[in-house]
Amino acid sequence: MGAEKISVITISYNSENTIERTFQSVLTQSYRPLEYVLVDGGSKDGTIALIEKYIPQFEAVGINVNFKSEPDKGISDAFNKGILRATGGIIGIINSDDQLAENALTYISDTFTAETDVVCGDCLWIDEANGLKYIRKSKMKLEKLKYEMVLMHPTCFVRKSAYEKYGLFDVQLKCVMDKDLLARFYKNGVKFAYVPKVIAIMSAGGVSDANADRVFREGIEVAVRNGVPRWKALVRNRYKMIRLKVINFVKHHKKVWVIISK
Repeated sequence: MGAEKISVITISYNSENTIERTFQSVLTQSYRPLEYVLVDGGSKDGTIALIEKYIPQFEAVGINVNFKSEPDKGISDAFNKGILRATGGIIGIINSDDQLAENALTYISDTFTAETDVVCGDCLWIDEANGLKYIRKSKMKLEKLKYEMVLMHPTCFVRKSAYEKYGLFDVQLKCVMDKDLLARFYKNGVKFAYVPKVIAIMSAGGVSDANADRVFREGIEVAVRNGVPRWKALVRNRYKMIRLKVINFVKHHKKVWVIISK
C-alpha cells in the first residue's frame, strides 16, 4: 500500500505580510501525496493575489491545491471548511503566520500507525517583539486537556475519521477551540502519539495571546464541559492567568529569561 495522503490546511484573512513564509515552508516538504487546502475569508489586501501566484509553484512540485475564498464566521468556521474539503486521510492545520518545520510531514507520517488517530510534536516559538526563540514541547499528560492545552495544536495531525466520528471545531469558541476539540477527542478514547521533533514554527502574538480575558472565560466553559466543577475550573484558570503574567514579565527582562531558560 502506498503512502497515505496528507492534507494541510491554511486559513487566511488579509495575511499578505506573513503568508509567503507559510507557503515556502509547505513547498520545502518532500512528502507525497500532499494536498494543500487554502481557506481564505475574503481578503481585501494582496493575499488572494499571492495565493494565485503560488498555486502553479505548488502544482509544479506535485502538491495538489484546493483553494476557495469566501466570508466565514471566524477561525473555527474556517478550520471546519478546510476539514470538510480535505481529501487526505490525515489532516494538519498551519496558520498563515506560522510555518511547517523541515521534514515535518515525513516525521508525522512515520509516527502514524493503523491505531493512531492524532500525532503531535514540538513547536519552535518565535517571539520577535522580545527577540526570543524557544521550543515548546507537547506534553502527553492528556488527562490535563480538560484544564489546559498541553499539546501544541499547530503540530497536531488528525485522521479525518476522528473528525467524522467526534465532530469538528465549535464555532461558538473564538480562542480555545483547539483545546475543546482535543479534550473531546481524548474523552472519546482517541489514540494519541508523540514525535519528539519540531513540527511547526509559530509566531507569538496570535488570537490567544491578544485575547487573554476571553481565553480565560472560554477555558472555564471547556473545563466544565469535561466534568470539572466550575469552582475548580475558576481556580485553575486564575492560576494560569497569573502564571502567564509572570512569563510575560520574564520575557520582557532578558537577563532573567536567560537565567531561567538555562
